[in-house]
Amino acid sequence: MLERKGVNSTQTPKPDLPHSKESEMMVLGCMLSCQYALKSASYALEAADFYFNEHKFIFQALLQLYHEGKPGEIHLAAEMLRKGDRLQAVGGVAYLASLAQFAGTSSNIQEYIEILKAKSFNRQAYYLLEEGKREFFSDPTDPIGHVEKMRHQLVDLGRRYSSSDKASVGEILSGAKSRVDPIPLIERIEERRQYFKRHNKPFMTGIPTGFAELDREAMILEETNLVVIAARPSMGKTALAINIANHVSVERRKPVLIFSLEMGGDQLVERFLSLRTGISGERIKRGELSDEDFEALQREEKVLRSAPLFIQDKESASISQILSKARRLKEEEDISLIVIDYLQLLSVGGSAESRQYEVAEISRKLKMLAMEIRVPLICISQLSRKVEERRDHRPMMSDLRDSGQIEQDSDVVIFIQRREYYDPGESPGGAEMIVAKNRNGSTIPSIPMHFDGKSGRFSSAVRESAPFKPKPTRLRSDRFLHEGGHPLLR
Repeated sequence: MLERKGVNSTQTPKPDLPHSKESEMMVLGCMLSCQYALKSASYALEAADFYFNEHKFIFQALLQLYHEGKPGEIHLAAEMLRKGDRLQAVGGVAYLASLAQFAGTSSNIQEYIEILKAKSFNRQAYYLLEEGKREFFSDPTDPIGHVEKMRHQLVDLGRRYSSSDKASVGEILSGAKSRVDPIPLIERIEERRQYFKRHNKPFMTGIPTGFAELDREAMILEETNLVVIAARPSMGKTALAINIANHVSVERRKPVLIFSLEMGGDQLVERFLSLRTGISGERIKRGELSDEDFEALQREEKVLRSAPLFIQDKESASISQILSKARRLKEEEDISLIVIDYLQLLSVGGSAESRQYEVAEISRKLKMLAMEIRVPLICISQLSRKVEERRDHRPMMSDLRDSGQIEQDSDVVIFIQRREYYDPGESPGGAEMIVAKNRNGSTIPSIPMHFDGKSGRFSSAVRESAPFKPKPTRLRSDRFLHEGGHPLLR
């Protein structure tokens, strides 16, 4: 087995060997400020993966804290280093504090870890080849034996650092090859079990939508999920997406990015204000507002100013533009949810064989995007006119317009049906959410809802949703998103 060069190695690292001081600082800073990052790095890295000795010492101290069940806080790490007579060697408490301040977004810890592992692999390969060269010169009588030994060591090194898609069940269970979390699966399950015991309610693996019945039966906003909200025109597709985006960004304080291809940013912001105040969108447009109405709008305008909500509005966009901007905003603002309104207004750019082929290509790329940046993605889609031909007007999966590929790529498909639309005298204000597909959970034939068409607000048919209670937040940056788009009242 190849011995990796660790903290106690007498070999002095060459200054031109591959390394990334910034990434090492990012990892350690995240470990000092986030328990999830501490766990992730503890399972994925070794001290030898760090190039600088002071970083190796700090990692070992944090690793010891984790194994003892303690948080990776600065003063605890400093005390651990002091016990080993290493605190001054790493730069003292001041350097630990600077690492915590230097830390990037803890949700990007996997990317930082991968950079460190890649640099470490190159260094280990260098050490191995140097060692083999010395052995050749020291004992030239057995060249075949040296070659065979080096071959085994290189194969072993490649296996341990390989990013191959092939993974054994053991590797997935241990977290070493998990696409979700480097923490062993059984530990993650135990965390869920303990949560249930403490709170007497199920552990939620995704972001709540704000609709209790939906969240209880099917947590749709899980990492990498492509969620399609589909209905015929004027059923409330955009309104439902706005309701969810409002809950995630304002209530949960999680950054949301909306690509609005059908309406401008100003119009979309007015719909958020209408939703939050309950004041008719038409009255807001016409200015038919009482003093009390205007005061309510002013209050909610202040709430929206601080919301981590970003809008990109453009009359038309290619899928490549969407992918590029989503990746950039994920890096800059740590986006937790993406909403696209709507799929049929996207293009692949250039000429396509057919519209069906184009939509299929867009659908595949949206799913790949959700998996790549590990966020749920809501995409609004239209349904074909076949719905109108049925007596009950109930949507079916085959009604997804332009391509059956949407049905295949999506993880969740939600239909909206409002009988009042077809028969104004039937179920006034009534609506149904139909979870027709849920790859990782239960389908739901019908969730009864109320729909206020004037404000665009969906609410439970059993009881009204709790009032909004915004909490203060601090965004990661003060930059506006204004590329043919509208900064949301920042």
